[in-house]
Amino acid sequence: MKNSCICIFLILIPVLFLGGCTELKQSRTLSESQPSQINNVKDDDDLSANYYYLESRMHIKNQNYESAIASLEKALVKDPDSFILTRDLIQLYLRQNNKEKALALADHLIQQRPDDVEGLLLLVRLKKDSLDEKSLVEILNRIIVLDPNNKETFLRLGKIYIEKEDNDEALILFKKMVEQFPDDYVAWFYLGEAYMNQHQYDLATTHFLKTIEFEPDLLEPRFQLIKIYSLKNTPETRQKIIETYREIIEIEPDNQQAQLGMALHYFKTNMKPEAKNLFMTLGRGIESNSRLIMVAVEEYLSGKKYEDAVIVFSQLLKADPENPTLNFFTGMAYEAVKDFKKAIFYYLKIKPDHSQYKKTILNIALLYKQLGEEKTATNYLEDKYRLFPKDIDIIIYLASFYEKDKDHKKAIMLLEKGLVDSPGNTSLLFRLGAIQDKAGLKEQSINTMKTIIEIDPTDSEALNYLGYTYADQGIKLDEALLLLKRAYELRPDDGYVTDSLGWVYYKMGDYQKAVEHLEKAAELTSFETIIADHLGDAYQKANQLENAINAYKKALSNIKEQDKEKALELKKKIDAVQKRINE
Repeated sequence: MKNSCICIFLILIPVLFLGGCTELKQSRTLSESQPSQINNVKDDDDLSANYYYLESRMHIKNQNYESAIASLEKALVKDPDSFILTRDLIQLYLRQNNKEKALALADHLIQQRPDDVEGLLLLVRLKKDSLDEKSLVEILNRIIVLDPNNKETFLRLGKIYIEKEDNDEALILFKKMVEQFPDDYVAWFYLGEAYMNQHQYDLATTHFLKTIEFEPDLLEPRFQLIKIYSLKNTPETRQKIIETYREIIEIEPDNQQAQLGMALHYFKTNMKPEAKNLFMTLGRGIESNSRLIMVAVEEYLSGKKYEDAVIVFSQLLKADPENPTLNFFTGMAYEAVKDFKKAIFYYLKIKPDHSQYKKTILNIALLYKQLGEEKTATNYLEDKYRLFPKDIDIIIYLASFYEKDKDHKKAIMLLEKGLVDSPGNTSLLFRLGAIQDKAGLKEQSINTMKTIIEIDPTDSEALNYLGYTYADQGIKLDEALLLLKRAYELRPDDGYVTDSLGWVYYKMGDYQKAVEHLEKAAELTSFETIIADHLGDAYQKANQLENAINAYKKALSNIKEQDKEKALELKKKIDAVQKRINE
């Protein structure tokens, strides 16, 4: 049986230590016939590059790579333009994980031989993570022009186009690949994918069928054909779907994706007896084949096919109604389609010995909240807390419920009790500090955040919270700046940390830096109301009045409907700035 899927093979440059000139070949023969001579010659200025090259070869043979590197480095001093020496030294650096030196030499190699395919491939391998996409695409296109038979480069470049959804370029590239490799099934498959991404389904079908013609046992093009047939949904295509699933199962009888897909197809096309029989057969085997559940999760839940997930898991469950894992994922499926009552029904079937039991507790409590059953949610979580009084997550969730009900005293008592059992737990401490703040216990909140930072100086949440607290109060601004710089170093792309840093600059009167950071924060948070408001204030101070009005308007557009007081405040700011502009 042939492989059932198509893989894009990344270019792996083998470790080659090859000669390429007569002089080196002659020296290699000498070393083989007179090995003892190497050890008897002194290391002086008269020794040639060939000598050090031979010395490196002997060290490699003895797996002494550090010495081999030293010898090749000496050889390159003697012959700095040698392509062979440079290439071999790069490979040795890579073997020793010295990527920085390998990269420097690779750049030098390309400067020497800009059209050397092997060197370009090596450069791509070394720089694939650091090269910007445009430069990488340029190098790969250059390799294809220099060496049109380099299949791996087509695939590497095609992967970039597919990932950035540049369907036009992907289509052009894979057309070239089919022209270059007309008998290669991989080229036909990816051209089919390119057509499919362009919604040219007839051409995609033709190319997937051609792929199968070249490699009859491939499964992947068949799964793609099923997707296309499903889009048309005619009696003819529905029959083709069944036939294609049967082909897949004939090639690979245990293919669970195909088995589940066929059962689902039967169900959705009202072939209920066939669907029931297949789902029951699959469901009965769950205990001895738990992988089937994971395939279903990957295909339907992770794949965000939530309506299909409801069908698949609820039907499998009929064969084994008490199966806790099936009940759990059936609950997840119903939760995904926002049928919260049914989700709770299935979650409640999970017993305490199941690995997902704690997750179901939290899910059930939150779903009761979603249903507007606030009291039920709190009561349920309080019952579970009595069973698991030391569980950190249950304590934090229950405290948040009390907090939402503005019962800050109860929340604080709960968290403090949790800290008796888990002293120094920073998650409990952070929640405690935040609730102390909301309860008006500002000094206690500050002390709690300081405690967290003493325990873990890299706790960015506590650093940010404490720094912002100082900044917002206009106190200890130098200390606030230090705290927020540390938080920013840890989380430079966090919009809320960036906002805090911008706000402390604002409070310190450095409006240029305030604008710089608040602009970034606003972009990162899609102009979240408070952050856009901060940005508007900073623009005002920097006399960028039109920008200030725009920032306030964006803050207003993102405001929550019930926050009428904030909306009124923003409207007043807009009017005030407009008045300044008109004066």
